[in-house]
Amino acid sequence: MNKLTGMITAGLLLFSLCTVKSTYAQGNLVDKREQATGWYVPVTGQVTLQGEKAEGAEITLYKENEEIIVVQTNPKGKYALELDLDAAYSIQFKQAGFQTKMIYMDTSLPKDLVKYPAYVCKVDLLPEGTQQADPFFTDFPSAIVRYDPEMGGFYHSAAYLAHIQAKFNNYASAGN
Repeated sequence: MNKLTGMITAGLLLFSLCTVKSTYAQGNLVDKREQATGWYVPVTGQVTLQGEKAEGAEITLYKENEEIIVVQTNPKGKYALELDLDAAYSIQFKQAGFQTKMIYMDTSLPKDLVKYPAYVCKVDLLPEGTQQADPFFTDFPSAIVRYDPEMGGFYHSAAYLAHIQAKFNNYASAGN
């Protein structure tokens, strides 16, 4: 019995080492994206309702303006999505009694890039009727997310909302 236990332990150890080596090597299987198929951008995050975890919040994923999937957050308000590379997505977050938010995400990457981080997206929904911004802007995405080569990951455009507000103010003043 002792010899059998030793053989099983040795076999498991050998299997573990092979598994670790093959898992580690997977990061180096390709030098260019054209050599692989099925690559995606992982998106993980959490939805909160005024800072509290939003269990069961609904997340709708649109690709090129076509609904792809609807998922719900887990009890901690967390979710995960996988977005195809080189595509345009809208991600809508909603919960009954709260204002809906949407982000736009462009998953285009430089063609020679083979390693990139997941995008972490945390969204806080406010109760319906909360007036913290002009209702005009609720028709637009809350953020535009793109790959930033200088920062080495996917980030939202900090200047996006200010730019839209400035354009809107210019159009409004032109009408006077």
